[in-house]
Amino acid sequence: MQVKRHRLFDAQGAGVPFEATANQGGRLVGGKPRFIIIHYTANGSARGTVEFFKNPVNKVSAHLVVGHDGDVTQMVAFNERAWHAGRSSWMGRDGLNACSVGIEIVNWGKLQGATGRWKTWTGTPIADDRVVEAAHRHHPGQVTGWEIFDTAQLQTVAAIVRALGETYGIAPDAVLGHDDISPQRKSDPGPAWDMQRFRAMLGGRAEEEAATALFEVTARRGLNMRSGPGIAHERIKLLTHGTLVSGIETDGLWWLVAEISDGAEDDTGWVHSHWLAPR
Repeated sequence: MQVKRHRLFDAQGAGVPFEATANQGGRLVGGKPRFIIIHYTANGSARGTVEFFKNPVNKVSAHLVVGHDGDVTQMVAFNERAWHAGRSSWMGRDGLNACSVGIEIVNWGKLQGATGRWKTWTGTPIADDRVVEAAHRHHPGQVTGWEIFDTAQLQTVAAIVRALGETYGIAPDAVLGHDDISPQRKSDPGPAWDMQRFRAMLGGRAEEEAATALFEVTARRGLNMRSGPGIAHERIKLLTHGTLVSGIETDGLWWLVAEISDGAEDDTGWVHSHWLAPR
């Protein structure tokens, strides 16, 4: 990805689709963003999100919408204010719409139900292998389900953030969640988006971390080891809670690991790093 004249272009130099919205409000302070804010859409459709943001009645928008397979639509130029942050504050600065880019990732976010019967707020069923069970850091102890983010989304957002960072001088620690800047109101992107590891990935530290450390599986119901990085790949086995693994390489938040059995490396496969804790 690359940025030219405050628009996003792909690696081949083609501009991503741009669908303008009237839901915007003038130039950013200084004419460029200082922060990048990550959101989830709380729905399942990129097209539906774009149309919602285009409707002036809704009075909300974002600079970018990223679909499940990594498709991107830009709706506001990067030097203009989108209406994505609302009441917000960070490092003594109020109103982050004035100094940030908003990236909306298609994801249902917080779910209702339990294992085998997860559903969205609209009642749409969600398969167990698309669910992370975790407590939001703002509500410790309240464990519930959250829809996972797709590998294609993670890779696309990483490429976008790198391009924005290079163009506007935005460091990885200036990539924030909506729940960082509006902690009393918002929960996105939530615990399914590991911001710490995402920032490490931006700085090239995630692969180094995975390749040099020992980790413990923290999934109470076990962690699927798969033949490739993503839930579409065949399940090799279920790693039980407490299993030790060593990291080999990374593909976003999916890590290739080796199971440790009797002190030696055994089966290898891909797991979602959300359920790996440093040992």
